[in-house]
This record gives sequence, structure tokens and C-alpha cells, in this order.
Amino acid sequence: MTPAQIIKEAFRGFPFGQPCTPANIARAEHDLGESLPEELREFYRMFDGFHGPTDAHFFWSLFEKNGLVDFNRFLRSGDEFPHRFVSSCLFFGDAGIGDMWGIKRDLPGKVVRWDASWGEDFQIAGESLVEVWLAEKKTFDGLKKKKRA
Repeated sequence: MTPAQIIKEAFRGFPFGQPCTPANIARAEHDLGESLPEELREFYRMFDGFHGPTDAHFFWSLFEKNGLVDFNRFLRSGDEFPHRFVSSCLFFGDAGIGDMWGIKRDLPGKVVRWDASWGEDFQIAGESLVEVWLAEKKTFDGLKKKKRA
């Protein structure tokens, strides 16, 4: 199974967007002024965002309000956020609790977790989007089990 198929299976029953066309991906890259990492491109070819537990936007749609293009442009446009840091990352989703996931260009093969209140500090969330999303789902699933007990 491909990574995108693994996620579709693991998050069965959660809402997924329709696959993005190559033209939409090219438009997003043009609007951002950079190419999407191949890992993100692969997921967008399968689905344009998806919601995880608690309806959190685990993977942002390319063009929705506060989607990948809109939100990254917002982060990079003002003085509220550390410009050098946010310009070195491409943020793509969140678990609905304030921090977000991104790919930092100078850390290939890593997914970072960042909250705007952290300044330039960040955490390594995992080695791949699949690893990060499955770990986050496992946390939410564990919380549901504790609540039922």
C-alpha cells in the first residue's frame, strides 16, 4: 500500500477531499513560489485534505480558507511570526489544539510540530506524515477508550 492508501484505510469514516489535479498542484506551487515536497504531492494527488478525530484538519486543503496556500502565505506576510523560520517551512495540517505540522526544508525526512507562541522553537513530530498522523490518531483513540471505561 502507498502512504496515502495507508492513511485512507486508517482514517476510514473520516472526511477526505477529492483528489487534486496536476493543474491545482501546479497552481498551489505557483502561488507559494515553491515546489511542494514529493510526500505532500503524493497525498494531494489522492485527496485534497482530510479531517481526523474531533474534526481537526489533519491535512489542509490546498485552497480553502486557512488551507495550505492561504495559511502559509499568511504566516509569511506579516511581522507577527518569525519570518526566517516560517519561510523555511511549509505547514500542512494540525490536530486542532493550536500547534501545526510542517516540513522544514533544511530537515529532509522530518515532520516538525510548531506553535506560533514558540517563536523559532519547534519539535520533531516524526519521520513521515504517516507516522505523525497515525501516532496522533492513536492518542485520540486512547482517550476515547479511557472515557468509555
